Amino acid sequence: MPELPEVETMVRGLRPAMEGRRIVKLVALDRSMLVGGDPAAFARRTRGVTIERVDRRGKWVVVTLAGSRGFIVIQPRMTGGFWLLGPERPDHIRLEFHLEKPRSIVWYCDARRLGRIAWHDDLASAEAALARSHGPDALAITRDELAGAFGRTKRGIKPTLMDQKVTAGVGNIYADEILHAARIHPERPSASLSRAEVDRIHAAMGAILERAIALEGSTFDAGYRTVLGLEGGFLAQNAVYGRAGLPCPGCSRPIQKTKIAGLLGRPTYFCPGCQKPRRGRAAT
Repeated sequence: MPELPEVETMVRGLRPAMEGRRIVKLVALDRSMLVGGDPAAFARRTRGVTIERVDRRGKWVVVTLAGSRGFIVIQPRMTGGFWLLGPERPDHIRLEFHLEKPRSIVWYCDARRLGRIAWHDDLASAEAALARSHGPDALAITRDELAGAFGRTKRGIKPTLMDQKVTAGVGNIYADEILHAARIHPERPSASLSRAEVDRIHAAMGAILERAIALEGSTFDAGYRTVLGLEGGFLAQNAVYGRAGLPCPGCSRPIQKTKIAGLLGRPTYFCPGCQKPRRGRAAT
């Protein structure tokens, strides 16, 4: 957390509040999270500069400054998020955008300080950093790109889906939901998937992520809120994640919770009826 739908929700909430607004002051409150400068350098570079765009790349937020003045790339990682209203926990504030006309503040908070706030002087530098960490965006990847990535690895399909260099934006929650919708067991070797199975995963990825964005993401603890402090609504309608023991909406068998290799102890939820561990022909 946050995954693509949560970061997309952040960006859509930030755009009307930030785009076209001039920065009066940028206050970086946690030096340890900064990459490419110290608090004084961040403040100096941004003073009086207008924010041109706020975009998402995978799970990162990219703030483009007008006049070729640089880029601020924020990686929320596990517990980062933005607030347009006064944050519930002021002690978690790590960055403040003080904006003019009308005067307001946008806060970036991070409870566990796992995120990163990076400065890039030009587009080439920002794009190079993004390319080192990101494959194609999960909402833009083509079916053939996905099949090619799956065919190159024998890892389980869930760890492959969550590899940001394969497809950027999918994390633990949405990998479980995508695989359930596609009727694929999470431990199936990626290279064993048939053409039809790759097609199902590709279609499910777009559908699940778009639905989650429409519901403003997933909130299951205090770690994620929208920019207005509201909870995301996806986990009130999802199929498997966090539903161990409850009936599968497809076949009514109880959802199982397990742990699989390559995911650092994160839980996996699946339906043993809909997601049987059979093998298929390699995708092409």
